Amino acid sequence: MNEERTQILQLVSKGKITAEEAMQLLDALGEAEQQPAKTAAAPSPEKQTNDRTPLLTADHLVKLNREGVSSDFLRAIKMLPQVKGLTGDHIVAMGVEGVSPDFIHAIAHCHMIGLTGDHMVRMGVEDVSPDFIKALEGLHLKGLTGDHIVEMGLEDVSPDFIRALHGLELPGLTGDHIVAMALEDVSPDFIHHLKELNLEGLTGDHLVEMAVEGFDPDVLREMDGLL
Repeated sequence: MNEERTQILQLVSKGKITAEEAMQLLDALGEAEQQPAKTAAAPSPEKQTNDRTPLLTADHLVKLNREGVSSDFLRAIKMLPQVKGLTGDHIVAMGVEGVSPDFIHAIAHCHMIGLTGDHMVRMGVEDVSPDFIKALEGLHLKGLTGDHIVEMGLEDVSPDFIRALHGLELPGLTGDHIVAMALEDVSPDFIHHLKELNLEGLTGDHLVEMAVEGFDPDVLREMDGLL
């Protein structure tokens, strides 16, 4: 962190930031320095990079400070676990665009496999609902990627639909099928019924067609075991 401290002091000497701003930045760096000391064993350099919030440089902190980001935003950033490809530039971009701390908090508690730093920024900048992100917690659906999640988030897909997907396991049902149903406002009830039935003979395309055209729960139930 010595290099970052030197950069802050140089900014002060050049009149680019005030002494008060410098103190705030130095305090932030001091807290970051203390984080590794809490681990029982010294991790390898690679592990340090991957297992903690991406390091913000002094330049990043100065940019965030000049944009007037809130303390709530910075506290939320500190909670972020490893997010693939998330960089200091991503964090600055979210701060500049006024991404909600509630959105950051939701991401911090979400362990959806496949979400990257780029995905996070796209959804945050587009004001994707924190409730949508919270609904993703624990969702492990084969074939559903980060790109699929972003597409549904940007289209304001209902969190209830996302919650209904938990535990859904049907051969041939891909992420593209899930997105197609979501964008057609398919009822979460349809998804719940699918989880109760043995419809392995139907392909993902068949299921999407049935969902989009509408369904009778009683008829769907009687289909169980016919294939």
